Amino acid sequence: MKFTAEGLAKAGIELVPPFIVEVYLDPSEAFNTDELVEIQYVSVARVLPGRRVSGIAVCSPAGSRETVFAKLFYGKRARRYWHRELQGAARLQSSGVPTPKVLARGATADGAGFVVLFEALDGAVNLDDESNDDMREAVGMLASLHDADLIQTDVHVGNFVRAGGDVYVVDADGVQRATHVLRQQFPNLGMLLAQRAPVCDTDIDEMWALYSERRGEYVTNLGSAGQLRKITDKQRALRIRRFVAKTQRECTMIVHRKSFVRNWLCDREHWPRLQRLMLFAEAMVGEGTPLKLGNSSTVVRITVDDTRYIVKRFNVKNFGHRIRRWFKRRPRQSWQNGHKLAFLGIRTARPVALLEQRLGWFVSTCYLVMPDCGERDLGQALATEPALFDELAPQVIELLAGLKAAHLAHGDLKASNFVLDGERVTLIDFDAVRTGDNAGDIARFLRNWDEQPELRAAWEKVIAEAHL
Repeated sequence: MKFTAEGLAKAGIELVPPFIVEVYLDPSEAFNTDELVEIQYVSVARVLPGRRVSGIAVCSPAGSRETVFAKLFYGKRARRYWHRELQGAARLQSSGVPTPKVLARGATADGAGFVVLFEALDGAVNLDDESNDDMREAVGMLASLHDADLIQTDVHVGNFVRAGGDVYVVDADGVQRATHVLRQQFPNLGMLLAQRAPVCDTDIDEMWALYSERRGEYVTNLGSAGQLRKITDKQRALRIRRFVAKTQRECTMIVHRKSFVRNWLCDREHWPRLQRLMLFAEAMVGEGTPLKLGNSSTVVRITVDDTRYIVKRFNVKNFGHRIRRWFKRRPRQSWQNGHKLAFLGIRTARPVALLEQRLGWFVSTCYLVMPDCGERDLGQALATEPALFDELAPQVIELLAGLKAAHLAHGDLKASNFVLDGERVTLIDFDAVRTGDNAGDIARFLRNWDEQPELRAAWEKVIAEAHL
């Protein structure tokens, strides 16, 4: 399929390679031609709907075939983003930091889009933010950027790739000159470390030692690991706020459909299966298997195309409850909390859809859809198979440690809120999650085992050993 820049903008996120875009390239050492050149995308690394597509492409000037990494900008501010990419690439090249070479630049045949062609790095893979070694590599490369008085305004491990045993800085769009040097560089480092789950912050001292060693005595004397820890917490809070806001609008991850009578948010991966729920929610709940029939909520299990889901319907009990629902939107809070926990690396049944039935601004019955994570809970499993304790306890401790590191309290740690999918423990029911100390969570969790003294003693022991 062949696209113009305007066609790419209209295609949105649904860009499936291979596809071709025709461009005119400025004469360069790599591509010295004034003829129309076809760029065929063979894989797509990322699509920003209405703005940009990037990926591996084959460029065919004068009958030859060259594999490149192509960034194509289109939409209202295409020229601006294109210039920013070229400026960032030039800054990286002049700094001496390893980065892919710019091979050519140009414009699309219709004049509505602009392209930058980079050398393709053979076998390039992104660094992994869950790997301590990869994070050390990223911190070292960021220190090199900072030494050149540059910062990466949208820094994350995806900005660094490994190819042929070397690490390269990519995504030049966000590379800028640091005007206030350390006042920008320390938050930049904190932003990189904030990409990880909070439980990983135990190595902050090590990361600061590496960074300050690379930067020298001047930086060492002006900062500390404690200061970096505070900066990382602040940057993570900003990331959470932006991410939660992103889950409430149309984006690469979420489908959003809004009208006078409904507000629908759905994970894009589950959208094809769950479209019917948006229109026939009550009928599908009625066909489901009841798990809880309460006044304030009804929980059922449904199956759609051989995929099982749990649907929680937030009922409206009376007129007074309806008015409270207008001002305190518990279903929306549950949606946000579930995504926040998953974002922070805490294993949970991340919501995949939220339907708010409404009349204008006034919300009534709501439906929260989550993946089905199993039929047995922690209490049932240990009651029938006490020998599973040694296998399940580390997973539960990991969840509790994750909450503590994130400064979150679950608010209702009943044994039934730890669900087992096989031998995998998942935390559910995030309606009451709040910021704060989780000492109350630990006390509530231990009360689950008041009638089983030996089991309670075992839990107390592992919790004490984990310093929770």
